[in-house]
Amino acid sequence: MVSVDPSETPESIEAFNEAAGIQEPLPTILDDGEIAQEFGVNALETTIILDRSGEEVFRETGPKDTEKLEKELEGVL
Repeated sequence: MVSVDPSETPESIEAFNEAAGIQEPLPTILDDGEIAQEFGVNALETTIILDRSGEEVFRETGPKDTEKLEKELEGVL
């Protein structure tokens, strides 16, 4: 997971994981905007899933449906 929100901190991400009931949080990278530019992210809450070769297989902005994301992730694992 990469957070490109400049207001995020390790503590705010940990609080989110706890509130969301995420028991095994993903490693998170806090970024200064380079990754957002590289992937063309222009809206917060953009989710991008890459396959093992680094190819983009999913992109969506806005709130996410957990079941939909799980299905997308299963397709690349």
